[in-house]
Amino acid sequence: MATRRPAGARDDGAVRRYGLSHVIGAVLVITVAIAAVAFELIRDRKANIATARAWDIQGPPCPELTEAAWTVRRLKAPKTFDYDGATIGRWSGNASCSDVKAGGGTGLRTDRICQFTNPLVLSVATPAGRFFYDVGMAQPATLSIHRDRPKCVLASKFTRRDE
Repeated sequence: MATRRPAGARDDGAVRRYGLSHVIGAVLVITVAIAAVAFELIRDRKANIATARAWDIQGPPCPELTEAAWTVRRLKAPKTFDYDGATIGRWSGNASCSDVKAGGGTGLRTDRICQFTNPLVLSVATPAGRFFYDVGMAQPATLSIHRDRPKCVLASKFTRRDE
């Protein structure tokens, strides 16, 4: 037989799941977390834009070669390195590479950019294919890889003094 409680009596056995203090605390924690993430995104965005500006190298395009022309001319790129899944080769010179956010530093994707002092020739192998460039003697170059597609220009800010 169930016992009856008198009117107005409290049930001390029941657990109160959510009180006003819990709701206020949860809202406060969520607000602080959103503010912290927004602050980091804004701060990172400014740094990403500055990096993109520093690595935005303009110049005439590098002469591109087909794989057949590369082979017929017996060109080689013995100095190779792997950079985030792209194999980049050059005949000579030094390289300096950086990850740069796409879209001038505002994008979500990351582009790979390498500057060369005097590569002579460049070869690039990405999931999109193999690409070859005849840069020429004593000519600096910059190679940017966006969505596995390389683009080469005959200009670079990187010099041997920067090492």
